[in-house]
Amino acid sequence: MPVRIVRRITRESSGLDDPAKLKKLKRETIRLKIRNGLWLPRTCRVRARRLEVDGFTIISNNCWGGTIYESYGMRKETPTVGMFIMPSDFVRFCADLDRYLAEPLKFISADESKWKGPLSANDNWGTYLIGRIGDVELHMLHHHDEETARRKWESRVRRVNHDRLIFKLNDQNGATEEDLKAFDALPLEHKLIFAAKEHPDLKCCKRIHCPKNSEFVLASWEPFGANRSFNVTEYINSCFGA
Repeated sequence: MPVRIVRRITRESSGLDDPAKLKKLKRETIRLKIRNGLWLPRTCRVRARRLEVDGFTIISNNCWGGTIYESYGMRKETPTVGMFIMPSDFVRFCADLDRYLAEPLKFISADESKWKGPLSANDNWGTYLIGRIGDVELHMLHHHDEETARRKWESRVRRVNHDRLIFKLNDQNGATEEDLKAFDALPLEHKLIFAAKEHPDLKCCKRIHCPKNSEFVLASWEPFGANRSFNVTEYINSCFGA
């Protein structure tokens, strides 16, 4: 990202002008604020000119799908926005997508979550909504009001284009080799795994350049548009283009 873009961050768009606040923010948070609040809105039109298709649905285990729509200035055509789904839950979700999307959305407390053990050490544990569809949990990081979360989930479920689906998993949130292999083996036409390390035995896996010694791909390092790791625009065009 060009240095001049970083320097143009304003109080309104980022809130990073306060040194005291800046010290408290993790590097990942800063990168996401710059990317989502400044870079994507200012560059989406240029990026969209290279995209040859629309009306596609991205089913993602984290916020990547929402980021991709924002990177082109498009309406979000997926319910998996502003949330993350744990790897084994996500594999089941993708394996039987229609059934899970038809399940009624319920909300549970943090104490009721089956993922309380591995996630309770996180600073934001208990601060966001947790939805449940069948046996799959939706950790709605950016939702705090059940009525709004339900409305957005249900409206976006109705937008899903079952003829233009892309499924994407990455190696974060404790994803095991078994999780990655199970996803890779799913009979899905268009699927991707983003990983910090090479997995030559996984056909749909793309290694993403990350900081040295990264154990998994952080959200801010996942590609959009085109970078040295992966050309998202070309991939989408190849999936659904003429």
